[in-house]
Amino acid sequence: MTRYNIRIVLTLCILVFMCMGCSVSDIVPEPESQTYSKIEKPYTDKAEIDHHQENIYKRTVAGTLRYIDNGDKAGLKKMLCKGLNDMKDTDVEIDALLDGFKGDITDTTYISGDLGARTYAQWSKDEPVACYESEFYVYTDKETYFVELDMCAVNDKDVDGKDSVGVTKLYVMTLDKKYDADATPNDASKDVETKTVGTSQCSILSEYGDSEGYQVLNTSTEWSDNDVWKLTGTKDSISSENLKKIDYSDENAVRKVFNGMEPYAITESDSHCRLYNLSGSDKKVHVYSDNYYEGDENYKVKFVQIIDISELYGKQDREYIYNYKK
Repeated sequence: MTRYNIRIVLTLCILVFMCMGCSVSDIVPEPESQTYSKIEKPYTDKAEIDHHQENIYKRTVAGTLRYIDNGDKAGLKKMLCKGLNDMKDTDVEIDALLDGFKGDITDTTYISGDLGARTYAQWSKDEPVACYESEFYVYTDKETYFVELDMCAVNDKDVDGKDSVGVTKLYVMTLDKKYDADATPNDASKDVETKTVGTSQCSILSEYGDSEGYQVLNTSTEWSDNDVWKLTGTKDSISSENLKKIDYSDENAVRKVFNGMEPYAITESDSHCRLYNLSGSDKKVHVYSDNYYEGDENYKVKFVQIIDISELYGKQDREYIYNYKK
């Protein structure tokens, strides 16, 4: 059996057993989805960062994840900027981050390239400061994590002479801690110590729970747009034939169908995105509208599509029942 076939089988098992602790890395977009070990020339120390080089951000991420994957505290500290290392609670936060991180990393999506904001250093009127930041997902053989990592590539000193080159912000969270819409602010996050060094705000945070019941899926029209969906466990389904019978110009008719069905999954932050089961198929029905509240006169279906979420984005054969472009 080929590696691709194995991935498809595993993914279908995930859908059947409702994501019982397995990695969901095989149903996210193929472009820019790569484990850190495949990134060329990862940095092993912030001292190696040169803002004239290419793939600065990716190489910083790769080096940082390697140390996290190995549980290497001394190595991880080599990637953190001096300002972050000098903060009083950093050692405690690093211990918590490494102690709670489960499994071996199998994949990451999406690691961006060298994107970021270039501003002028406080101590120079003409030397730019290259600050890069991105959010992505890290998959291990035991858990799925949301990661936010900011880094600075050019030395930027404040009045105290602190160094900001390296990782300036590192957040690692399980999906439930990041995306649980029902959690109170105290449940979802904790106070984070921050310190501004030059143009960068330094901080480190880890929050661990359980990502079971959440999936990272691409249901949009762009491969780089990943949504985290919260599974409902429903067995309800709608047929392709009944989808085609709906008069999508009649909002009451649309409301009657989709307000009356239990969705397969709902996005973490977008209540008007829903995923339904398609009867007699492993495919899902993705519906996007302005909202689903009954009686809202502004209700408007944007598009309805049938997608196979077990396929990588580039291999998906999407069928538009209602084409929002029209």
